[in-house]
Amino acid sequence: MQFLRGNRAFLALLIPFMAIPWITIGDFHLFLFNFSHNRLEYFGCASEMSTYSMILLVILSGVALALISALSLSRFYCGTLCPNTFFAHLLTLFGKKKKSLLSKIGGFILITALASMLAFSVVAYGMSTDELIYAITYLTFAGWLVIILSSLMIAEVYMIQGWYCAYLCPYGAITSILPIEDRLSYVFSDPNHRCTDCEGCVRICPIPDLDIRAGFDIRCIQCGLCEAACTKIFIKTPHPSLIHRTSGSVFQAGGKGKGILAAIVLIIVFGSIGIMTLTHSERLESCRLENKMLHIQSSAVQRP
Repeated sequence: MQFLRGNRAFLALLIPFMAIPWITIGDFHLFLFNFSHNRLEYFGCASEMSTYSMILLVILSGVALALISALSLSRFYCGTLCPNTFFAHLLTLFGKKKKSLLSKIGGFILITALASMLAFSVVAYGMSTDELIYAITYLTFAGWLVIILSSLMIAEVYMIQGWYCAYLCPYGAITSILPIEDRLSYVFSDPNHRCTDCEGCVRICPIPDLDIRAGFDIRCIQCGLCEAACTKIFIKTPHPSLIHRTSGSVFQAGGKGKGILAAIVLIIVFGSIGIMTLTHSERLESCRLENKMLHIQSSAVQRP
């Protein structure tokens, strides 16, 4: 139960993320970049789009969301909403050296299943779930894409998890270069010198060579594992953990100031203009008439 409480924000985001590709309204999906039929589906409507336009739309939307999240949530996203951090928390339950072989095997199966479902959901935003199931069954391109993505997730979790977060993650790079002073972060405070030098906070940290006791490190992903490890050491004492979060509000995670708010507004404005340009009705034909006899008959009448 403690694990579920600690990851409730991620689970609250994961459930709708995995459910959206399955939801249909009328003839179309709730939201889908339908590459196989060259159309964008949204809230039961659809607009025809070329493959390149949809690729540009995906890139534009992804960059805009990443920038807005980095400005508003900063590393709170890394420690709370990122799947990689969720897998790191799972490894603390099943991957410890003291755990039995059966527990480790069970943890590997659980992580494999979750990685596969997550990879399926990601690819399902590019084609219908029925077509994707068919692609996996007969190992077409989309099916192999799901297999490769899930395999990469599993390999990353067990082999380069912390190294990826510290040096390769694009989102981490964005949050590192943004000029934000008031970051949501964990700090080590020991004015009474009660630290036992057990180094539990160092061993459990997924980032290599990161010691929270040495001060703030920009590579810190805010996972909170060090705080949990320190709390266990002092759980039988009246003193709190030596590691704690400096800000309790999610809305303060990215810092304060009018400059940050102005940047978010500008990103939303320019992102919206880009999206409207790519989906403008004058250069796109509605898919709502697709495969309907009336449309076919109308086209036949207009032919010379």
